[in-house]
Amino acid sequence: MIMSHKKRGYKRETPEDLFRDYKLFAIACEGQKTEPNYFKVFRLMSRKLKVDIIDYEEDDRKGSQIGQLKSAPKWVLDKAVKYIEDEGLIDEDSLWFVLDVDRWESEQLRNIAQWCAEHPNWHIVLSNPCFEVWLYYHKKANIAVSDSQTCHDFKHEISTFDKGGYHPYKYVPYLTSAIANAKAAESDPDHYFPVPKETKVYLLGEALLEEIGRKSYEDFLNNHLPILIEEEIKKFKVGRHKK
Repeated sequence: MIMSHKKRGYKRETPEDLFRDYKLFAIACEGQKTEPNYFKVFRLMSRKLKVDIIDYEEDDRKGSQIGQLKSAPKWVLDKAVKYIEDEGLIDEDSLWFVLDVDRWESEQLRNIAQWCAEHPNWHIVLSNPCFEVWLYYHKKANIAVSDSQTCHDFKHEISTFDKGGYHPYKYVPYLTSAIANAKAAESDPDHYFPVPKETKVYLLGEALLEEIGRKSYEDFLNNHLPILIEEEIKKFKVGRHKK
């Protein structure tokens, strides 16, 4: 069920070039695995949307300045601008910055929030302290009972929720619950900055679900996700046998 779309840019010379049958969600996130793998699953749910992950290239991970590369607002903005220049965004598309509070200074996050406020369809969704708070709300509603405080704590706690640890296939079926739980726990819906143990990622979840449509989402869960899970199980067995 992999969805394929044609690449397009800003300039179009004919009316046919203006036609498009999907909405693009460009997602800039920091994690190398957890966040990208989670959002990539949404690519498989509907032909009505395309999900692109904006991350840093291999060259960016090299060298002694990795800390600055991963925490500089200018770097994040430059990556987003370069992506827009390369891929092209139109009015129906949206750009999302999915960031962890624990990796940034407050002023840096305010700067990115200001950039988003100045650009239509640019959004910043923060998790405090990290993305795992969003994952927590998929499986449990009351985060107040959790003893986790740091990103490390939440990563460990999430790993205990399911046999075999975290996998996005175990979480996307609970998207609607995560949205409801995160929204219900929110202290200040009108402010971009969440308090500890809260997350704004539900806004992106809502936007994705609205574009996919409930019917397509349920169809994916009932008819396609089981096949993907079975394929993962086979890969695991083959890998274990080779060892």
